[in-house]
Amino acid sequence: MDTKNWQVKGSMLVEYVRMIRRNKDRPWNKYLTKEDMEIIEERIMPSMWYPLGTYLRAGMAIFKEITGGNLQLVRTGGRISMERMVKDIYNTILQAGDPAKSIERFLAMRRQFFNFEVWSMQKVADKIIKIIIPKILEDQSIEPYAAQLAGGLERLIELTGGNNPKITFLKRQWTGDGLTEMEIIWD
Repeated sequence: MDTKNWQVKGSMLVEYVRMIRRNKDRPWNKYLTKEDMEIIEERIMPSMWYPLGTYLRAGMAIFKEITGGNLQLVRTGGRISMERMVKDIYNTILQAGDPAKSIERFLAMRRQFFNFEVWSMQKVADKIIKIIIPKILEDQSIEPYAAQLAGGLERLIELTGGNNPKITFLKRQWTGDGLTEMEIIWD
């Protein structure tokens, strides 16, 4: 799959850039290319498009250098990020009493930040949905990405009135499956 022209909006990259800039003592050049570092050193414009590769490499660098490869920290970060996003910026995503609708709105909002299809949702039953992430990301970056997304979706469900969200990975690209599939159930 040709991902050469795939891009993300600067609003997706800006937090990664802040983390990297705040931790100048880390060996970022171990993970990031010269071109990545040039982007990170310049002002990131939220509405501009940036290479997906830079976004993925920056995310993996942060995963390894800041979280020490701890997926639980990444999942917690996803929860915090989701809460901040829906309370401070995108509060129209929240549909009180309807977690599935809120997730659907979140998916629609996220589409504006990528110039390709990131993931899709299937409503299985009233309180059961599946999220499918096609094989668009490198195998090494999909697991932390999925952990961050899982944490964010758990928090979104809680913020809209759902209780005890449980996320099960039915398929995992990082273990050799052709895609990643999550089942999300709540009370």
